[in-house]
Amino acid sequence: MLLARIRRLNFGRCYAAGAEFLKEVPLVKRDGETVKAVDLKNKAIILYFSAGWCGHCRLFTPKLKVNENIEIVWVSRDREAKHQLDYYNKALPNVPYIPFGDRHISEFLQKYDVKTIPAARLVNSKGEVVDQEVRNKVQVW
Repeated sequence: MLLARIRRLNFGRCYAAGAEFLKEVPLVKRDGETVKAVDLKNKAIILYFSAGWCGHCRLFTPKLKVNENIEIVWVSRDREAKHQLDYYNKALPNVPYIPFGDRHISEFLQKYDVKTIPAARLVNSKGEVVDQEVRNKVQVW
């Protein structure tokens, strides 16, 4: 599985030392805890774009696993805040997400050229794409 390979290769040190590109992005977790970019130091960052209304997303999301060297940041494409939270609480692990309506969601969709979901991008600390095919690799492994 890709996540196991990322762990073995220790991509975190190479790619996401501090996740500076996220320093202005509001990130929260299930318990309401806010997450700062510095909290993601030495972790590989995968931006995961999905939504509860998306059947392919509902099939793919369970394949994502969290470990100490990887941080998945969820970028929701849900159409309402309630739908975002419902899907997050039912289907996603306790990973940081960008709250519904935040301007960074549309900026990330454009910056990372997300045309369809689910989509995933492995990014470095500057937010540059290191691997655009993460989703396909997770499905293969």
